[in-house]
Amino acid sequence: MPQDRINFGPNQASGFEELGGAQSLAMNVVIDDTGTVTKRPGIATFSEFPSTSIDSTGVIGLYQTYDGKYFAVGNDTNLRNIYRIDNGSFINISQSPNQKLNGKGRPIFTETEVFLVAAGGSNIQKVKKDTVASSRLGGNPPFATHVAANSSRLLANDTTVDRTKVRFSGISQGTVDTSGHEQWDNTGVVSDGGFFTAEARPDEVVGLYENTNEVFVFGQDNVQIFVPDPTPLVFVPAVTREFGLSAPYSVIRKDQEFLWIDQYRRIVYSDGRTFETIEKPIKKQLDSMTTVADAFGYRVLIGHIDCFVWTFPTDGRTFAFQMGGGWSQWAGYSSTTANFVPLKISAHHLSKVNGKNFVGTTEGKLGVLSQSQGSDLGDLVVARATSGFIDRGTDNRKLCRSIKIACRRGESSTRAFGTLEWRDSHGAYGTPLRIDFGTTGDDYVEVEFRSLGTYRRRDWRFTFSDSSPNLSLVKVTETFDILGT
Repeated sequence: MPQDRINFGPNQASGFEELGGAQSLAMNVVIDDTGTVTKRPGIATFSEFPSTSIDSTGVIGLYQTYDGKYFAVGNDTNLRNIYRIDNGSFINISQSPNQKLNGKGRPIFTETEVFLVAAGGSNIQKVKKDTVASSRLGGNPPFATHVAANSSRLLANDTTVDRTKVRFSGISQGTVDTSGHEQWDNTGVVSDGGFFTAEARPDEVVGLYENTNEVFVFGQDNVQIFVPDPTPLVFVPAVTREFGLSAPYSVIRKDQEFLWIDQYRRIVYSDGRTFETIEKPIKKQLDSMTTVADAFGYRVLIGHIDCFVWTFPTDGRTFAFQMGGGWSQWAGYSSTTANFVPLKISAHHLSKVNGKNFVGTTEGKLGVLSQSQGSDLGDLVVARATSGFIDRGTDNRKLCRSIKIACRRGESSTRAFGTLEWRDSHGAYGTPLRIDFGTTGDDYVEVEFRSLGTYRRRDWRFTFSDSSPNLSLVKVTETFDILGT
């Protein structure tokens, strides 16, 4: 009797044909290099963060500076509050209008030795790191959606005067004289401010990002890459490619590389020289969305997990691409309706200080992603994955003699449960088999079900339906016979 593994990892390919074997759903699951499937990280409390909401409008921006200070930005309609987070409490450091972040865009942060700088669609804001004082950045900087630091200068796009330009500040180094970063006028002196034009096409600059070596300037239908230059030009073009940016906040930096959503709703992965797209398994879902322009992206790097996550607020969906795995969806869960709901994460920051993944939520709360957390600040994380229709390499009927499920559970004292369902054609799944994975001390459990009928193609679905955070689906094996034609 042959045996073979049933895979439930994050390999969602809902843009492909189900009957051809495409996995239709991978919800809230991640995988390790051995093929073991677990839940995505949940949102845990963090000792430095308050347990209550800091802003009734939600949190849209979150940042930790190199000297360890935490800042958050509220999600008001225009003038957004800026909060200093410390020792389990928070303080609003933006009591007057010019102390608030102005604009309707998501905050884009950059950091100098002296300032935390943020752009949100209008005035560029600075927070002095030593005094935690918030004020407008001086020196006539442009109204901007994006700001970056490169080659001892600040750079920003211009949303009002000439939208094909990137303006830059003068040079500032050290902590004594910061005047250069508040000098944006083109005086003709190389060390002062100026601009360069991304003029491959007349489309406006919609995104601006840097990777220390280069500056990526995104237009609506192309990307131009500029490099620092010691001549009076300051920044010179190096590469131009036909990959635009349809979602200005979808850009995710992976070390020296970037991922983003282009003008054709493809997800591009590039180091600036080579370009590839990775969205094909979910392209059908991307094309069907109402809008992708408000999508925002972030990288979750924790333990063996390296995921690139894009949330689409208008459509209420979140997709994650795991390096070494594939695509999945991330969502919250409502115990009231017993159904998935939009993921509550509205801001994310991957700390360069301690490597933690800090998040802000649509409810205005703060937390940290944790592999040992089975909930999102109290809301259950339910994970579910399908295998896709399996035919075992033949159209002959198969007799399922048994399914053996091997799991490893964590230290929780509550009993751990899951469910297994299947279907042999399009349509609803059958009655689920409830699986009891035991309680404390049952670290490794094997459960077997026998005589599960015949099929030509079968799609299996496994659900982690309990609150145990450390339940690992180690292996699912089917023993079967291939019958005659």
